[in-house]
Amino acid sequence: MADLLLAAATPAPPAEAADLDALLDAVTAIKAQQRQLEQQLEPLLEALNAAMATGELDPAFSHNDWAFAHSPGRLSYDFPPAVQQIEQQLKAAKENAIQQGSATEKRGKPFWTIRAPKTPALPF
Repeated sequence: MADLLLAAATPAPPAEAADLDALLDAVTAIKAQQRQLEQQLEPLLEALNAAMATGELDPAFSHNDWAFAHSPGRLSYDFPPAVQQIEQQLKAAKENAIQQGSATEKRGKPFWTIRAPKTPALPF
C-alpha cells in the first residue's frame, strides 16, 4: 500500500516535446469542436424552450433513452442600496482578515481552463 502511495506521489518523467505538442494539439482541437457544437446546439435548445412554452414538451421527458430536464436558471437577486452597503463593508472586513493573516486559506479542486483564441463567432 505504501508503495502505491509513493508511486502516486512521484511525478512522472517529463514528456517528450513532440508528445506534449501532440497532447496540446489534441486538446485544443477538441475544445474547438466543442465550441462549434455549442454554437450549433444553442438555437436547437431555444427551439426546445419554445416547444415547452407552447405545451408541446414537458419540462422533463426522455427521448431515445436520453433524459431531458429543463432548468429555469439560477435565481439571483438585486438588493437595495442598504444591503449593498453592508455587503461592501463585509468585503472590506474579509480583505482586512486576509491582510492580517487571520483568514485561513483553502484551495478547491484543481482544474484546467482552456480558451480558444479570440475569433468571431460562427454564424449559426
